[in-house]
Amino acid sequence: MSTIELKNRGDRKKMMSHVRNLVALAYADGKFSDEEKQYVANVATEVGMTADEMKQIINDPECIRFVMPSNDIEKIEQIYDLILLMMIDGDLDENEMIFCRAMAIKMKIPYQIVDELVAKVINFITDNFYIEDVIGELEKTMNKD
Repeated sequence: MSTIELKNRGDRKKMMSHVRNLVALAYADGKFSDEEKQYVANVATEVGMTADEMKQIINDPECIRFVMPSNDIEKIEQIYDLILLMMIDGDLDENEMIFCRAMAIKMKIPYQIVDELVAKVINFITDNFYIEDVIGELEKTMNKD
């Protein structure tokens, strides 16, 4: 995931928004598992968040407003990260799937391709591909006419 790219660009609001989305997804199935907490903590650390900022988001995800990714690559990276988190506990919960689809639509990914994009990401993660390996393929899916 290119959370490092977000950090390097210095877009703090966007970083906080992304971590907030991960936390909200983790809560979508009613439980924030240890695996999910560890993953979110790793992402938060990668983007330079403090422990206090992370606690604030965990305790009140709504304290951070959504910031739209700037381009298709950022959208794909964030969706990939969300789906990876959704799959991390080995349980593809329907509420988490709905959340991922809703986030894709909120990011203005055309609703006609959301299911295809989500399915491709799930397959890539299942097949142990990293985002860097498949970003071009996912970008082609985003740019279908």
